Amino acid sequence: MNNKDIAGFSLIEVMIATLLFSIIMLGFINYQQALLNKHRYFANYLRANKIAFQLLDSYPYTPNEIIPSGWRYTITSKRYNAQCKMVVITVSAPNKQVVKQQRFFCDSH
Repeated sequence: MNNKDIAGFSLIEVMIATLLFSIIMLGFINYQQALLNKHRYFANYLRANKIAFQLLDSYPYTPNEIIPSGWRYTITSKRYNAQCKMVVITVSAPNKQVVKQQRFFCDSH
């Protein structure tokens, strides 16, 4: 039998192709995981900012339904002058992400 008439792939070629395919797929999976982690990070960041602004909008009242379970917030105020004070809201997400927002509140007398 003549070897020139046999068509197909050898076992070595199939193994190399499978190895390359596996390496490429692992790269895509790692890339997808990194994208998902960044998405979660920015989603929590945007949610924390929204909560901080909602707390500032409702200041001095702090409705508890704004804060999701597992999240924390602190409110500090510092007198700026005789009529105004600076209010700082710090919101902490469960993944240790911290967002600060501040606003001046002035008496209108």
